[in-house]
Amino acid sequence: MNGLHWQKGETMFRGWKVIALATVMAVTSMATLGFADMWEPYQFEPKDQEYEYKITTFEEDVEKVSTYVLQIKKKGDDQLEVSVKTTWTAAEEDLGSQILGGWWAAGAFGLTMAFINPMYAAFFGGLDMYEGNKMSFFGAGVVEITGTEKVAGRTGFVCVFRNEDRGPVMGRYVVDPDVPLPLKTELFEEDGTKQYQTELQRIEI
Repeated sequence: MNGLHWQKGETMFRGWKVIALATVMAVTSMATLGFADMWEPYQFEPKDQEYEYKITTFEEDVEKVSTYVLQIKKKGDDQLEVSVKTTWTAAEEDLGSQILGGWWAAGAFGLTMAFINPMYAAFFGGLDMYEGNKMSFFGAGVVEITGTEKVAGRTGFVCVFRNEDRGPVMGRYVVDPDVPLPLKTELFEEDGTKQYQTELQRIEI
């Protein structure tokens, strides 16, 4: 009898261990999700920093490449020195007034849009960054975090944007919660044709 009671007790103890372990794992998982990082696009900190990007446009199967460098330097109380440098190749017929505004004025549809549409940027502000998370934004679009990717030595979350849940991919963003700009952006037409791509080459923060 004592042996039987001991076996039952051991079985019950093991059962409680399994339940306790499952509970700890569930609580840990919930805590991880609850305190996941959020990405705040375009929210630069007031400190020295520099970003260099390669920007590629795709027009009629022709790739046009430019370099974009953003530098921010702390100059004193509430003062920052901001400089922007763009480099691209232009044809002779393009040498007109349009080049005075920089690369984006010489044919691109807006540099901010090339990184991330400001309307879409608002979506990411409340999105917990963890693989598998998915959020719909009032019928305006759906963002899903499908994995991670390394860009310029930094690992970011891959965020896929669709106009609707099962619709074509309109944007693919690789974001690091510690960097205010996407590490990489790919924008697509509805038929899957790539429009633009921005990719981080170098960063100092």
